[in-house]
Amino acid sequence: MASSLNFDPQTVNLDNASQTDVICYLQLGKNEYNGRLGVRISALFVILIVSSAATFFPVVAARYFGAGVIIATAFIQ
Repeated sequence: MASSLNFDPQTVNLDNASQTDVICYLQLGKNEYNGRLGVRISALFVILIVSSAATFFPVVAARYFGAGVIIATAFIQ
């Protein structure tokens, strides 16, 4: 227990430091990960679907735009 009082995490020598002190210090640190793994995975699929839709929209729209131009030309004459 006496080594716990002298433990300085800023200047630690891992060869001489007590393993218990190092583990206790690491356990005190806060991890920013909040455990919302499902939300992160589903976000990847949302990005995949939205980017695919945005990519294929001009291809699909051009097909119908071309048909609309032909039909409009037929009605003009």
